[in-house]
Amino acid sequence: MAYIVPSDLSRLSLSGAQNAELKALQMLKEELPNDFTIFHGVHWSREYEAWTHFGEIDFVVLNRSGEVLFIEQKNGGLEETDEGLVKRYGTDEKNVAQQVHRSIDKVREKFNWLNGKSRCLVVDYLIYCPDYQVKQVNAAGLNAERIVDAAAKDGLSKRIQTLLGPGTETRDGWYEKVEDFFYQTFDLVPDIHTHIGSQEKQFVRQSGALADILTNLEMEPFRLKISGAAGSGKSLFARRFLDREVSENRRVLLICYNRPLADRIRESVGDAGMVSTFYGFCDEFLQSLGQRLDFSSMTTDPGFWQRVQEQVLVQEIGEESKYDTLIVDEGQDFEQEWFEIIQLFLREGANILWLEDGDQNLQDKTPVSLDGFVRYSSKINYRSPESIARFIKDTLPIPFEQGNDLPVLGVAVHGYIDADEQPKIVGKIVQQLMRHGFTRDDIVVITCRGAQSSVFSQCDQVGGVGLRHFTGEYDEDGRQVMTEGHLMFDSVYRFKGQEAPAVILVDIDPNTEYLTRAERILFCGMTRATVRLELVVNSENEYNSRFLSEQK
Repeated sequence: MAYIVPSDLSRLSLSGAQNAELKALQMLKEELPNDFTIFHGVHWSREYEAWTHFGEIDFVVLNRSGEVLFIEQKNGGLEETDEGLVKRYGTDEKNVAQQVHRSIDKVREKFNWLNGKSRCLVVDYLIYCPDYQVKQVNAAGLNAERIVDAAAKDGLSKRIQTLLGPGTETRDGWYEKVEDFFYQTFDLVPDIHTHIGSQEKQFVRQSGALADILTNLEMEPFRLKISGAAGSGKSLFARRFLDREVSENRRVLLICYNRPLADRIRESVGDAGMVSTFYGFCDEFLQSLGQRLDFSSMTTDPGFWQRVQEQVLVQEIGEESKYDTLIVDEGQDFEQEWFEIIQLFLREGANILWLEDGDQNLQDKTPVSLDGFVRYSSKINYRSPESIARFIKDTLPIPFEQGNDLPVLGVAVHGYIDADEQPKIVGKIVQQLMRHGFTRDDIVVITCRGAQSSVFSQCDQVGGVGLRHFTGEYDEDGRQVMTEGHLMFDSVYRFKGQEAPAVILVDIDPNTEYLTRAERILFCGMTRATVRLELVVNSENEYNSRFLSEQK
């Protein structure tokens, strides 16, 4: 799938673009591979002495070599005259070939003015007239290879690939120079954060309606189990519920499965409630009794946490350690014994909200028994935008309903043969994303393996940006030791429940002997992305052919 800039086609429609241009752009996006970037609706200007020249190019196609193809689309009827193919606008007429050559000349001049003349911009052109069949190409002053008329309009994408080709990656920075020229000249970078803002508003608006309904349910005591698909708004509802409970002066305990999610929620909640993982909660309870755990053997002793649980069970739990409300997030990864221990810290008649998604059960845990709970299920995914959701539905056998119609930037797939190739590939992806306007904080690299078994755990940086990841070590207080860096790297297991505008999913090499689990990991990882999804797959793994073929 080609990369479209600006990428929000709904915004193009609202700006008054003709439906024919939208249709052509959507076709090019779907039919061209990700070797191509398409800039559309490009307005250019060229100042020369006392004059300023203006013009517009319908589509600018850029390949991996930094070579460019201009496409001029002419809708409706045309005329073949002695001067060539012309388009009439009332009493005025424009020569199509002259118009496109003028644009090429002026853009070349501006590129040379900005970058010097040591190397020229390579530009070709194509005229696309989907409603008119040219009768005498040569008489119209056109090269037959550079015109796609009504008789050949279904072959537009193939003609582009014939004229331009995919190109090859450059090592001298030429591609980046050409790409930056189009971004800077046409001021397109701000589009990215428009996407991010639109996604956030859309998600809150759509999933918030569900949260409003569920928050107003009345039962005594409140015992609700929500089984919701990824992106259904479970975390948003949990926050709404927590705020309601706090407003009623209830003491709230929120337990997450993984630590990164607990840390993120704790930052947003502040002092409104107690937020922790199950093991973190056990540690804090024992510390409140003056019993400090020795974490030096935690990573080497498999029975460490079982003994901690046993230590908790023999303690007397005072009223000051009890809670009025319990919220469990990522409940599919919990164990029955954990829930039984947590209930010891609840006051009689405590409210309980349980949130889970069986399709994200990455630990193959047996579901916790929740007798007496009202159950609510939702398969609607409001987080994944239209293009990403469609890709997931087409490649994975996990059912969900698409609830977000924003188009955004879609999916790109990159192949590797040796896992050690991935940091270099990801470095290029990161640089491209940042050139497109994403910041380091917008991007996260997520591995489908355990974080410590990925090649990225040995990397200090990718694409010139320092990686921040868990080292696998803990300090004397049991806190995770992280590397210095700005670009987050983590595993799907640890990033569950979170999201990012741009997700780079790496180490995609499913073991078909454990296919159900592998597909759950992929599903969980893909549904973290809100604007752009990049997949880095082992191209020799037959399973991955579905991803490589789907993006073409």
